[in-house]
Amino acid sequence: MEPDLRSRVVALEHKASDTERRLAGIEQWRQQSDLTDARKDEQWKNLLEKFGLMDRKIDTVDTSLNKKMDELGGNIRWLGKIVIGAALSAMVAGVVAFMMKGGFRVP
Repeated sequence: MEPDLRSRVVALEHKASDTERRLAGIEQWRQQSDLTDARKDEQWKNLLEKFGLMDRKIDTVDTSLNKKMDELGGNIRWLGKIVIGAALSAMVAGVVAFMMKGGFRVP
């Protein structure tokens, strides 16, 4: 029975060392994750300082950025309308020019 007990102890020691190795890996990942989060927080802080939004509350920053995005979206919509209007005008001008040259005349 002694060899059976010895093999159990050895198996438990291996299992404990594997668990310690896994725990060390998780601790290292957590430390790297904390560093990455700290870098991202610092980048956001620098971005907010760059735009002069650091002194305001977060709600104000969010509202201000939403306003700017809405204005940008409105400008892009108008640009799209202008491009579509120009294309339609060119098509109408082409049809009128075709008609003026007698394009619908039957020989």
